Amino acid sequence: MPDSPAPAPPAAAAPVSTKSWNNTLKLSLLLPYVGLIVLLTATIGGITYWAGARTVSSLTERMLQEMVNRIGQSVVHHVSGSGAVLEAVFPTGMPAPDRIEDGWSDLRTRLWAATTLHPSTNDYVYYGNLRGQGAGLKRLHDHAAELRIKTESTAHRRYFRLEQIDGEEQFLFTEKGLFDPRTRPWFQQAQASPSHTWTSVYIDFSAHDLVVTRARRVLDTRGEFQGVVATDVSLLALNRFVNELGNSVQGRAFIIEPSGDLVAASGMANVRQKENGEMERISVHSVDDPLMEGVYKEIRHLFNVPARDDESSVAGKTMHMQDSQGNNLLVAYRRVLDGAGMNWVAVVAVPRTAMLADVSNLVEMVTIAGVLALACALIMGMRVFGKVADEVHQLSEAVRSMGQGAIDTPIDSRRTDELGDLARTFQGMRQELFTDRLTGVSNRSALQHVLAALTAGDAASAQPFALLFMDLNLFKALNDRWGHDNGDRALAEVAQRLRQQVRAADHVARLGGDEFVVVLRGVETPEMARALADKLVATLSAPLTTLEGIPAGETVHLGASVGIALYPADGQDVQTLLRQADQQMYQDKARRSTPAR
Repeated sequence: MPDSPAPAPPAAAAPVSTKSWNNTLKLSLLLPYVGLIVLLTATIGGITYWAGARTVSSLTERMLQEMVNRIGQSVVHHVSGSGAVLEAVFPTGMPAPDRIEDGWSDLRTRLWAATTLHPSTNDYVYYGNLRGQGAGLKRLHDHAAELRIKTESTAHRRYFRLEQIDGEEQFLFTEKGLFDPRTRPWFQQAQASPSHTWTSVYIDFSAHDLVVTRARRVLDTRGEFQGVVATDVSLLALNRFVNELGNSVQGRAFIIEPSGDLVAASGMANVRQKENGEMERISVHSVDDPLMEGVYKEIRHLFNVPARDDESSVAGKTMHMQDSQGNNLLVAYRRVLDGAGMNWVAVVAVPRTAMLADVSNLVEMVTIAGVLALACALIMGMRVFGKVADEVHQLSEAVRSMGQGAIDTPIDSRRTDELGDLARTFQGMRQELFTDRLTGVSNRSALQHVLAALTAGDAASAQPFALLFMDLNLFKALNDRWGHDNGDRALAEVAQRLRQQVRAADHVARLGGDEFVVVLRGVETPEMARALADKLVATLSAPLTTLEGIPAGETVHLGASVGIALYPADGQDVQTLLRQADQQMYQDKARRSTPAR
């Protein structure tokens, strides 16, 4: 606006020698460059660690799930054959005789055949009845077995060697202790169970390893309980398998019972000898292992979940947790169940530090590379930046001015080298970011930038300005009658009129639609602002000259409603000023009426 009062120009800054600002600029350019390398190194290291950690965590999670599923499958495979062994001795529905002497030849044949099914895990199968009689067969190798027979409740068991299925029984010795099958836990437990059942895991004192027994009751011809057939399953091979898996991931793999006793574990035995020579089982409560104790506390509730509701009994699940010492762990677990009452949980747990060891090594290599790059940058930067400091100074001043709200500061782009390309690119980017494509004036983002700069700092010492919020009148009617293309031409012409009427220090922006905002610097009083607003409205009320297809002799006019907000009197932040001006505009629209043409 040519006759608008202009604010007093700021005092001129003290001159700075070229050498002084050149050295300062060289340093200021060098330090960000160094900082950029540091930031880049840190970013690459961080991204490397983040991406590597995510990838490794994801892969490790899937691997642990597969491992814990393998453990579960191994347990099932390890014990599943025991059911077939019992069926081979007494198939379901086959009645047991009152005495084992009745049909002894057939029983011996079935005992031999049963131990051929899974000799690695079920090499011993035996039968005891209500009379206290018992018969068992221990497979020694493919062509030999040890037969153990008890024909009377008060008699001691006799041991025989058997070379083939129908071979002659060769007497070996008579057992010293009195063995009564009816007093054994497997007998009593199976007697009370309608189907297959597992005994508790117990220690085989001869092998110093754990054993579990599977048993099933057998009925007589009357359908009444007659005896129990059972087989022992050694857990030695299972413990070896779990131990190898745990060592392969630098973590801990184990199988645990509801009580916390270990069935198998990596890195440790599942039984140990006490000071008095007795053997005892190892549990998470008796070992100083925060990892195993922490995992047990997290999963022990699973033992009480009904099998149909426990998804972990179908496939392995994973979780992240901390042990009692604050170590982060990735844990995979799977519940192992069967119809005979087995209720174990297989676990594979890996400390996060072990899991991410390779990623940490990679980050260290990236850091070393970054330090070397930083040293090279310092040497090269000291030589290169001294030559380009003058050219960069102008560009940096333009950038600094834009940061202070002067987004129209001209940038010299006459250079043809990379700095010239940078200047032109910056100018084009600024044009793209801050310019309304239709009208050529500033857009909403530019307005926010300018207002943020003007309202930054202490309002008491800030430079005052007026904000005019303008909404065009009759613009919808123009669009409806003369078309949207003419509506666009009208908006562009309005923007150019506003731009021609304000000073270079003022600012014109289009918010969107038919709304414009004008920022007038140095305007302090409502009277001055209203006078300037009226002049702008009068300018916009003149007939439009850029429309096409208007019949000769007919003119098209637009008016405007204006809301005014003064800084800092009406608000000290951007949103308050815009809201105040918007409210004033609606009040003005209610007062102002522009007749249609």
